[in-house]
Amino acid sequence: MGFEITVIIPTYNVAKYIGEALDSVVNQTFKGNVEILLIDDCSTDETPSILEDYKNDHPDRAITVLHQETNARQGTARNRGLGIAQGKYVFFLDGDDTIDPNTFEKMIEKAEGSQCDFVMCDWVYAYEDRKLMYVNYDRFLTNEYLEGEYCERLLEAATYFTVNKLYNRKFLLKHGITYGEGYIYEDYEFYVEVAQRAEKIGIVSNPFYHVRVNEDSTTKKDRKTTIHIDSLVKAVEATITKFDPRWEQSYYHLYKYIVKKTMNYIRERAPMGQKRKTIKKVLTILNRKRTDYYVPRDVVPLFYFYFRRKYVQNSKINQLILIDDLHHKGQLTPLFRKAMKAKETMLKNKTISKLNQKRLIAKKNNELQRYEELSIKENVILFLGFDYRYIGNSKYFFDYMMNRADNTHELYFVTTSNEVPSKYRVTPRSLKFYKILNQAKFVIGESWIPLDFKKKDGQEWIQLWHGTPFKKLFFDSHEPFITTFNKNHKRDKQRDISRWDYLLADSPIAKEKFTTAFAYPEDRILNIGYPRVQWLKDNRNNQKLIKELKQSMDIPEHKKVILYVPTWRDYNYKKSVLDLDYTLDISRMQQLLGEDYVFINKDHSMGRNQLKNPNVITPPNTLEVQNLILLADVIISDYSSIVFDGLAIDKPFYLFINDFDKYEKARGVYDDMARDLGDFFVHTEEELAEKIVKEDVWLDHLMRLKEGYITEGDVNSNELLLEKLTRTNLVNF
Repeated sequence: MGFEITVIIPTYNVAKYIGEALDSVVNQTFKGNVEILLIDDCSTDETPSILEDYKNDHPDRAITVLHQETNARQGTARNRGLGIAQGKYVFFLDGDDTIDPNTFEKMIEKAEGSQCDFVMCDWVYAYEDRKLMYVNYDRFLTNEYLEGEYCERLLEAATYFTVNKLYNRKFLLKHGITYGEGYIYEDYEFYVEVAQRAEKIGIVSNPFYHVRVNEDSTTKKDRKTTIHIDSLVKAVEATITKFDPRWEQSYYHLYKYIVKKTMNYIRERAPMGQKRKTIKKVLTILNRKRTDYYVPRDVVPLFYFYFRRKYVQNSKINQLILIDDLHHKGQLTPLFRKAMKAKETMLKNKTISKLNQKRLIAKKNNELQRYEELSIKENVILFLGFDYRYIGNSKYFFDYMMNRADNTHELYFVTTSNEVPSKYRVTPRSLKFYKILNQAKFVIGESWIPLDFKKKDGQEWIQLWHGTPFKKLFFDSHEPFITTFNKNHKRDKQRDISRWDYLLADSPIAKEKFTTAFAYPEDRILNIGYPRVQWLKDNRNNQKLIKELKQSMDIPEHKKVILYVPTWRDYNYKKSVLDLDYTLDISRMQQLLGEDYVFINKDHSMGRNQLKNPNVITPPNTLEVQNLILLADVIISDYSSIVFDGLAIDKPFYLFINDFDKYEKARGVYDDMARDLGDFFVHTEEELAEKIVKEDVWLDHLMRLKEGYITEGDVNSNELLLEKLTRTNLVNF
């Protein structure tokens, strides 16, 4: 029997974690043959017996347990596994880490589809309380692939992990790539070797690899001996000996990584008296290889002194120690900025203004500190809305709660909209807001929640979100345009995600996508439907309302209404002149359709596509989009989730898409959804007009689509959500 994947897991005293690690491998969605090689490195706890028991409990799995004769460290164990592996691909997993259930399926799909030497996924820290913390900001993660010399962009990484990668075994064998043996940091040389030997690397943007924060790990023990610094020197020597890069920036990135790690290790993992000796040994190894390498001009202060001032190249040990100390204390950057941007004496009135500003800030901070001491009130619900706007799921669930005759909750909505009665309305970031934020039992958001809003113990934060994603969302996308401008984008957003207790979904497909897009636990995603869709269902036959809406926009009753709702394009992010080639030519559509049709153009909130045409109605911003869905006869969009809202009340739709390849590079769409929705794609105005006139909407297919894309049945989303809020244990939804 051939194996597609061999998983190599070295173990040493991981009895507490190895079961969870193995479960994460066994429970993969990947259906191919997987070989598991467990190499125990002379554990002194119960690890060996746990491995044997696990093997016996899973006779249907190809599990091999091997025991080292002497403790020879992880590199030796991994090399042993690599020597006997039978899989086409090899995956290394540490015994205290875990992987997401989708890891192998997604990684091998990319490996097989593009003939990669290896595929890497993103990673995240996992804490004992099961919370995930995303800290990565490696710029190359915005790419689908790295090719040729640019494979060495892996050397830019802040952390050199070898475990989050699916390697083609023939690639490793061809180049004789192995781990260092007998010392810690054995993965340095392996990591650098695969980077400089690879011709094509596939990148999966999801953080599928979960690095456990384990205080008992090898790299956090034996800090009173020289084992760490001795191992570091051996690892650096072995790495530099084999280093022969293709890319001009490789020397800088590798040397930067090694020097930074050296300074960290001598501060945290070395005994007294070894600091200067270790730095000298490492610098000697580096500078013996090369000193005249490329250094970028625009670097942070720490690396400015390290490399542009040539403290590294000239082995200025005392200066390196001084700079590192200032950096560690958080003083280097402020001092650097002060030196580089020295200012003249400030004007007196500016000084007074700043003093007054400081007094106001201090006063507000004192108030906020007092609010933090307030107790949580079990009946208080605070709605943050969709970026403080009175729209979407937040609006409709709030309206439902507000209009309940037997409502016993104390409701507040954070907005400046006068549509919210003053008794419920709270101004964003006012003192009243912070007071209620600290008293609310439930905090309900519908988009990203600012990180400076502190969550209190005992609160429940519920994320309603704002639609079933057709376009790839967050971790499922490389998001190259956004991440290029904000390297901390994903890190900061994941910190917000880690505060959500529950996430609302509107369909089985949405729940599936949210699980990977947000790296979010499936059991905390509530597939009970959206309040905004519930409003559509409740009003689908409300002819009086539909008539009033048409009259408010001067739409003749006899005319058919086409709602055009394009979505935002990432490739327009931060652009002053927008690329609007993707938009529908409504003037052309009017010529093709005649006077029996009226167009409503509802652009995305981040767009600026205001079409000037006498036959085009631009609705007021105050008019909720659900009203437009209700009165529309046909919905035209592209990648927007709005079509799924309309699907709930059987509104026909088409997806006008003429920039698929460009959009795929900027964000991408979910392949399975694109297949499901393919019959609704149109590429030209002529094709679209013909389908509208013939009413060619594939009604049978439209009805079949509802099975996976909306919440069916006689359920009321508002009632279900309220029921969940009133329970003490929301896990049992």
